[in-house]
Amino acid sequence: MTLAEERRAIAGGITAARKSQQLVSDLQSLESQRRKIGELNELERRGARPATQGRAAYKAPTTASTGGIASPLVEKTKTEGTAQVPDRDYYADGLTSSDGLLILPAIKTLRMTDANGADVEFQLANPKGTL
Repeated sequence: MTLAEERRAIAGGITAARKSQQLVSDLQSLESQRRKIGELNELERRGARPATQGRAAYKAPTTASTGGIASPLVEKTKTEGTAQVPDRDYYADGLTSSDGLLILPAIKTLRMTDANGADVEFQLANPKGTL
């Protein structure tokens, strides 16, 4: 074999190796484990399966209540003379307008009753200052 024939044989081998299908098969031969072609799971059509009863583990409700306020809240009233008035306490100074002509009462404590009959007391902050 002459040098020219040897070069032509090498060039033919390189050309064959560069073909895309040959390259892919060579790369696949280097893999240790063949890849599996994944398939998508087929979903059932909506409404194809008949209705069934649901299942769940039963958890007994707790009977002891540890706290909380049951809605609705109803404002308590007290009797002063012959009139029924809300059961509230007010701050002495209240809210004063900037010109001093208007003084609004500021609620200090508001007493209510919840739906379970328990007493609820709201203690509000003193809004010292002017409007």
